[in-house]
Amino acid sequence: TASQKQEDFIQCCENALYYYGGVPQAIVPDNLKPAVIKSSKYEPTLNETYEHFAYHYSTAILPTRAYKPKDKSLVEGAVKIAYRRIYAELYGKEFYSLEELNRAIWDALEKHNNTLLTGRHYSRRQLFEETEKNVLQTLPSLRFEFKHRQFCTVSGNGHVCLREDKHYYSVPYQYIGKKVKMLYNRSYIEVFFKYGLIARHERIKKMYGYTTIKEHMASTHQYISD
Repeated sequence: TASQKQEDFIQCCENALYYYGGVPQAIVPDNLKPAVIKSSKYEPTLNETYEHFAYHYSTAILPTRAYKPKDKSLVEGAVKIAYRRIYAELYGKEFYSLEELNRAIWDALEKHNNTLLTGRHYSRRQLFEETEKNVLQTLPSLRFEFKHRQFCTVSGNGHVCLREDKHYYSVPYQYIGKKVKMLYNRSYIEVFFKYGLIARHERIKKMYGYTTIKEHMASTHQYISD
């Protein structure tokens, strides 16, 4: 991936589900920041966006316990094998783009998955197809859409500014001076106050422009606007 940011991490998890062709009943991540805000033996605090990702795919997130390597022993073993079968095969080769590197990783992965297991008459792929794929849940019709977050205070004119675009959007005048949370993606922005949705707008990337819904303004402001 291009980075280790949360957006890339979630996209990797999603790509894995599409590679398997289904959704498991639970995903067991390590206690990395994009997944877990606060680790706990009994009730870990999940990252909000990662939690939404789990809701979208109707699965549960069960992080491993901190300093308990037995919780992830199978994964640690799989990582070690992947280093030997994939990383070692690509070591020393030169790649000039992320796409080129990923193609080489993909080829090595397919070779690894189709190789017969030691002392067995079947491969990892055959084992997955016969015993595991049938118990996966079906994938939803739409992919999860990652939303960015921004916290801000509603200005005196009843608007909030999306800093990335420098564009202003209206919210109901009752929330002037309140701290709100904005969630946005490529298509639209949503404004929340204490977990309640108070405004939703189509995203417009016009710098220093204003998107205003008349009903959001106080009656005096509506009169002046008219």
